[in-house]
Amino acid sequence: MLWRHTLLLVVVVTLSACANQNTRTPAPLNWSQHSARLQQLENWTASGKMALRTAQQSESATLQWQQQAHNTHLNLSGPMGLNATTVDSDGRHMSVHRGEEHSEFDVSTPDAILRNVGWDLPLQALPYWLKGMPSPAYPVQTHVLDSERDLLRTLQQDDWTIDYQAYKEFQGLSLPTRLKIQRGGTAVKIIIRDWQTGNS
Repeated sequence: MLWRHTLLLVVVVTLSACANQNTRTPAPLNWSQHSARLQQLENWTASGKMALRTAQQSESATLQWQQQAHNTHLNLSGPMGLNATTVDSDGRHMSVHRGEEHSEFDVSTPDAILRNVGWDLPLQALPYWLKGMPSPAYPVQTHVLDSERDLLRTLQQDDWTIDYQAYKEFQGLSLPTRLKIQRGGTAVKIIIRDWQTGNS
């Protein structure tokens, strides 16, 4: 009988070790590793909603942002006076469709978007900020990492402050789901419900 108890104990210990090995959580990435993965993420789609607040207006809209390398395709719908606005940009030029209205302009100057569309938003930096990383277009003024997860908590570039309030895992990558972007009298809150990264 003793050998049976011994054999049973060996089997239980072995199965327990296998279970622990199979369910072991991968080691979290440090900031250098994580930012390197974000840099490689060039093609993605983010869906959610945004709220824009300025001294003159306070509006909200649903959004779907599609990024293919430097090419941006953005759909906005909902109140915000936009009525299914579509924005396309290659980082140098922008095309905006609002209902039957259509406009195209150069976005190389800092206030081009504000003058032509009325939004004080840095479109060239947003694809990076949405992913949770600094934009290469501006020097980093300050950045603060979360001490537990080594992810961006606060970023400041070009006097814009980006506060990252929540992250979630999507296809094995930690990506922002709630952030606030503000400078001066402009504040934008973005909630992302779904990320599609193409990663397995």
